[in-house]
Amino acid sequence: MNTDFFVNNRARFAQKMEDYSTAVFFSGKAPRESADQEYEFSVDRNFFYLTGIDREDMVLVINKIAGIVTESLYIPPVDEYFEKWYGILMRKEEAQEASGIKTVENRDDFLAQFAKKLSSSDRPDSVYIFSYIADKDESYDSYRSLACWIRNQYPAVNIKSSLDIMIELRSSKTSEEVDEIRTAIGYTKEALEFVMKNLKPGRFEYQVKADFEYQLMLRGSGPSFKTIGASGKNAVILHYIDLKQKIEDGSMILLDLGALSNNYASDITRTYPANGRFTTRQRDIYNIVLEAQDVAMDAMHVGASEIEVNNKVKSHFARGLKSLNIIKDDADVEKYYYHSIGHPLGLDVHDLRRRDKTMQENNVYTVEPGIYIKEEGIGIRIEDDVWVTKNGIVNLSQDIIKTVNDIENFMK
Repeated sequence: MNTDFFVNNRARFAQKMEDYSTAVFFSGKAPRESADQEYEFSVDRNFFYLTGIDREDMVLVINKIAGIVTESLYIPPVDEYFEKWYGILMRKEEAQEASGIKTVENRDDFLAQFAKKLSSSDRPDSVYIFSYIADKDESYDSYRSLACWIRNQYPAVNIKSSLDIMIELRSSKTSEEVDEIRTAIGYTKEALEFVMKNLKPGRFEYQVKADFEYQLMLRGSGPSFKTIGASGKNAVILHYIDLKQKIEDGSMILLDLGALSNNYASDITRTYPANGRFTTRQRDIYNIVLEAQDVAMDAMHVGASEIEVNNKVKSHFARGLKSLNIIKDDADVEKYYYHSIGHPLGLDVHDLRRRDKTMQENNVYTVEPGIYIKEEGIGIRIEDDVWVTKNGIVNLSQDIIKTVNDIENFMK
């Protein structure tokens, strides 16, 4: 992505900041896994959105004092011993080119310089940190540590969450962002086709996952979340990731998976018959789920409520499940469909969501109806990624086949 994209993101963020305020964003660090290992690093998505840099232990500071905006980026100092073991650290010039930020400082100096700023005559009245302000179990990360330090050392400084600003900025996708999501979807399509060609009874769920993720690796990508590959009765478990069961003849496998492109995610679900042929019962239920996608997309538009769209899907499922003599009362739908119709998608798989849960222009959403019949060992979900535009809904993943005939013909 072009550096101007990240420069513009910071400018739009600064425009929404209060005057005499400072905002701090951390890139994050990989937590320790064991005495000599760390978990794989995943950059803080807000930091990436504002800088374009995917590196550990960096800090972005945006100041707005008397209407004048300044920016500083703090990066780890060059450590030749570290580089011999773990890889080359980012240099000042590289950070400047990637982010468009001219002032690049030593990460070790951040806290001292920040303290000096809070004690100066042009000190900010408020400091923005990013927090979901979720509950007492929210992780004690760099943001919360900084907030505690400010409260103890500078109690007169107001602490504000940058969450609402980031929701407003990130939920409206630019054409560059949609292109990245399209690319991630393209990787997913190609990897799924490889999976379909190799799927057969007798293989294990983890082998299907391996097929998918191997294809992503060949494309310089990786999974956007833990791959779900649930066969048979496991498909009624929404977030099933054990993937240890042998795939039985006559069963189906539900694959909920995605890829990454420049940290932008895809999130796709397809349900396939293990032997390449749906049974009559599977076909009937599958088609009700597929029709539910059309119901949802027809109801989606700028200003639509997520709840209203979901209710229309539930009404459709009530009719369909009654036709199959699975339920008699509409209220029983919730026994077989126990999640919502979808969620925002972007840099996070479950991207930042508007508080009023309405769909706005240039949002990207998943559309993922499903039916789960535990007593029959059948779970079917079909998920696509769509772009909400002023002219209607654009299905970004329409090229990933999903009709019964297309699936059976491809797997023949």
